[in-house]
Amino acid sequence: MNNPCFRLLAPSCIRRSSFWFRYSALLLLLSTSLLHAAEPAFVDLRTVMRLAGANNDEIQNARAKHDEALAESKQAWQRFWPSLSLGAGYRGHEGRLQDIAGNVFNVNKQQYTVGSTVMVDWSPGDIYYAALAARQRALAAEHLAAKARIDIITQSVERYYDLLAAEAMLIIIEDDLQLTEDYGKQLEGAVTAGTAFRADLLRVKSQISRAKLAIRQGEEQRDLASARLAEILRLTPDAALRPAKSDLVPVKMMAGKGVATMISLAQMNRPEVQAAQAIHKSMDAEKDRARVAPMIPSVQAGYTAGGLGGGPNVGNRWGNFGSQQDYYLGLGWKIGPGGLFDRQRQKVADAREESAALQTDQVKAAIGREVVEAATRSQSANDRIKINDEAVAAAEEMTKLAKERQASQVGVVLEYLLAREELTRARQSRVIAVTEFNKAQHALKRAVGK
Repeated sequence: MNNPCFRLLAPSCIRRSSFWFRYSALLLLLSTSLLHAAEPAFVDLRTVMRLAGANNDEIQNARAKHDEALAESKQAWQRFWPSLSLGAGYRGHEGRLQDIAGNVFNVNKQQYTVGSTVMVDWSPGDIYYAALAARQRALAAEHLAAKARIDIITQSVERYYDLLAAEAMLIIIEDDLQLTEDYGKQLEGAVTAGTAFRADLLRVKSQISRAKLAIRQGEEQRDLASARLAEILRLTPDAALRPAKSDLVPVKMMAGKGVATMISLAQMNRPEVQAAQAIHKSMDAEKDRARVAPMIPSVQAGYTAGGLGGGPNVGNRWGNFGSQQDYYLGLGWKIGPGGLFDRQRQKVADAREESAALQTDQVKAAIGREVVEAATRSQSANDRIKINDEAVAAAEEMTKLAKERQASQVGVVLEYLLAREELTRARQSRVIAVTEFNKAQHALKRAVGK
C-alpha cells in the first residue's frame, strides 16, 4: 500500500493525539483525499472500523439518549434537596373590612415583608424508588448506546468485506483476460502460419468478449459496494473507496472455544442482555415504588426567617418593622390512587416487571441463536476454504496440462479454455469462501460480546 492517501491514514500519524482529535483528524484527512484526489482512496479494515465508530449519526443518537437518561437520573436524586426562596412583598388595604367577630368597619393599612423560606416537601419512598428506576434506565441507555456502536461497526465490516470481495473478483477476471488475450495472440500467429484453425481463434475471441463483459459487471459491483460503504461511514456518496488487498486472508478470531462456552460468554457480555437486565431492575424498583413507597410517610417542613412591618396607613408612614420566624413540620400518608391500597397500580407494576423478565429471556434466547448461527456459518466457510484450495490446485494443474497438450498439438483449444474457466471459477469461489468466513468470524465475535 504505497498510495499517499493510505499513508495519510496510517495509525502512527495520529497515535499521539487525543481520542476525539484522532478520530476527527482521521475523518478529515480521508474526506479531503476523497474530495480532491484524482485517484481512489485506499482504506483498510482498521480505518473502516475507526470511522464507523466515530462518525455515524445513529451512534450519536444513541449517545444523546443515554445523556438524556443520565440527566433524568440525576434530576430524580435532586428531588431530595429542599427548595430555598428569597423575596420581598408589600400589601395594602383601603376600605371596608370584617373582623372575626363579624363587625364591618373602614380600615386603611399596609404590610411589607422581607425574608427567605426553606421548604421541604418530601415523599421519601416515592423519590427513592423513582431514582433507583431512573438510574437503571440510564444504565440501560448506556448499554444500548454500546450496542448501537457495535452494530454499526459490524455492518461497516461486512460492507468492507463486500467491497474487498468485489475487488478481488475483478482482479481474478482481469488476470484471466490478460492470459486469454496473450493466448489469443499466440493462436492468431498460428492461424496465420496455417498450423491452427480459425474457428479456434474465434472461440478465444468470444471468450475474451465474455471476460470483458464480466469485468464491466465486476466494476459495477465494486462501485456499488463502495457507495454502500461510504454511506455507512458517512462519507460523500461518490467516494471512490478501494480496499487493502492484504486483508483478503482468512482471519480466525474465536478459535478454540466451544459453542456452549461462547453462548455463556455472550449472555454475560452482550450489551443487549445487560440493557434488558437493567430494564428489569428498573421495573423491580417501580414495583417497590407501588407497594412499599406509600407506606413511608411524606414529610412537609418549612422555615421562614425575615422581617414584618406595617400598620395603619396614616400619612403613608413606614415603620414598626421587626424580625419574625415561622416553623412548620408535618407527616402524612396518601390513601387511594397513587397511595395506600392502590391495587391497580400494584397490578400494573407487577405486569410490567413480568414483561421485563420475559423480554430478558427472549433476548438471551435470540443471542444464543445468533451464536449458533455465526459458529455454523464460520465452520461451513472454513470447510469451503479447504475444499476450494483443493479445487484451485486441481484447476491449476489441469490448466498446465491442457496448455502442454496444446503446445504438443495433442489437445484442442477448447480444452485449454475450459481449464482456464474452471480455474477462474475455483479462484472466485475461494474469494467468496474467505469473505464469508471473515464475516462469520466478526459476527461470531459480536455475538459473543467481544
